[in-house]
Amino acid sequence: MNKLTTFVLFVLLPSSVSAEEFEHAVVSADHPLASEAGAEMLRAGGNVVDAAVATSFTLSVVRPYSCGIGGGGFLVMWDAKARKPFVLDYRERAPKRATRRMYLDADVPQAEKPLLSREGGLAPAIPGTVAGLCEVHRRFGKLPLKRVLAPAIRVAREGWPLDNHAAGTVKTVVRRFESRPALKRRFEPLWRLYLNEGRPVRAGDRVTSPQLPALERIAEHGHAGFYDGPLAKSLLEAVTEQGGLWTAADLGDVRPVEREPLRARIGQHDLLTMPPPSSGGIALIETLHALDAWDRRHPDRSLAKLGHNTPDYVHVVTEAMKHAFADRAEYLGDTDFVDVPVDRLVAPAYGDRIARRIRFDATLPTKEYGRFAPVEDDGTSHFSIIDAEGNAIACTETVNTYFGSYVVDPTYGIVLNNEMDDFAARPGEKNVFGLVQSEANTVATGKKPLSSMSPTIAVSDGKAVLAVGASGGPRIVSSTLQVFLNVTRFDLPPAKAVAEPRFHHQWLPNELVLESGLLERVRKPLSERGHDVKRRTALAITQLAIRGKDGVVGVSDPRKGGRPAGW
Repeated sequence: MNKLTTFVLFVLLPSSVSAEEFEHAVVSADHPLASEAGAEMLRAGGNVVDAAVATSFTLSVVRPYSCGIGGGGFLVMWDAKARKPFVLDYRERAPKRATRRMYLDADVPQAEKPLLSREGGLAPAIPGTVAGLCEVHRRFGKLPLKRVLAPAIRVAREGWPLDNHAAGTVKTVVRRFESRPALKRRFEPLWRLYLNEGRPVRAGDRVTSPQLPALERIAEHGHAGFYDGPLAKSLLEAVTEQGGLWTAADLGDVRPVEREPLRARIGQHDLLTMPPPSSGGIALIETLHALDAWDRRHPDRSLAKLGHNTPDYVHVVTEAMKHAFADRAEYLGDTDFVDVPVDRLVAPAYGDRIARRIRFDATLPTKEYGRFAPVEDDGTSHFSIIDAEGNAIACTETVNTYFGSYVVDPTYGIVLNNEMDDFAARPGEKNVFGLVQSEANTVATGKKPLSSMSPTIAVSDGKAVLAVGASGGPRIVSSTLQVFLNVTRFDLPPAKAVAEPRFHHQWLPNELVLESGLLERVRKPLSERGHDVKRRTALAITQLAIRGKDGVVGVSDPRKGGRPAGW
């Protein structure tokens, strides 16, 4: 989930979570039916790409408030036979008629301007998910596209029981609509097709998906089934009716972008992660380099000696993260439009510089993190796939906040994102996540908004050994980081590595947020060091896949109630 402010985060917190082990391959998604869709492809002779495409389309059906064909994403793949990565950016783009001041100059009351990038027709960027999935399947898939979409179409047609997370999310959004009754009329397709017109929903209620006609068109016509013809016309009408700026040319020009992954040697692993327009990969590598440098500089206070999730450990990791988020605020944007000092930020030497600035006994003034002096994704899903041959995919997709812009195509049931809010829509002001962003991330025609999505693969001896990522806005970075550290620094079993309580700090707001299971253990000593400690029931949702000597293991985060599948 990339973002969440007004809504309550619904999570499942069982006392324990088990890792699922398989001989050949595993898919870890945040819904059991999505994991099973991917596993079905693997059992049918497909490869990790077929599994990924099937998983993603099924997530569009069963998690329509988090991700789907009206959004975008990033995919990182490791091809063990070729011993090379493949990275595909199918992040949404601003429409051609978008301008830097489109939200600043809008003819609405000042108090309503922050909503323009979050609700209604000016909020959706041009979706990239279908283009990305069709492209990666065209290049690497083994099974026919119709076969790969079959699980999503079957689930959409036959229905499935709502789980606790979905039922809780619907209830939360319904309360939002009840508090602002005009939303029911303005966004009637969402109210009718997904919110049950406000009638109570419960876990176990069986539902079907209005996306069925769209999925059938895509299965038959591929990329063109979404971006051309009656479906595209219907999308344009839905956005235009809500005051949006989309044109047929916007949809006709959608093409995913192949990018070079960010690489880093971390311990015994070669790390592959996402470059801009994701900020997650840079923040992840920058923080890991800083922590490696900390260990070298302070062998008596290395992370291992500080101990897992102790106050000392939380403090040191937090201080490193704050530098990375401060740099995010100043530098990062779409590298197709702005210069980003990527090489410098991910260099080990820069990590060493950060480590030298970390104080063990106190925090620093806000302006002393990174080099940025401050001015005054809840709707996301991730899945990880790995097989015994060492091939892997880490993929994160989103519509941004729950149910995105609230704009839903009435004919095809497509939930359209509100990714325009991931730009610095009002430069110098916080977005829905509380993130302050610079001129590098301002709105421009065809530009992609900055993201925190961090799909990551670790490779050893030419084979992928770990695939991980998360959903949850800027919390994606901190959660991906901590699960990776739990596995590689502390040798925690996979299930425990995912389930352990986590913490998050994004520099601004200047708050250290801790999950309940960690808060009481560390609150006092962290407060004494200068941290403003806050409680949160749960942070981001992670999905982990690991290859071992005897098979593959998958873990789906208990905070959202997914379950791995494999064969």
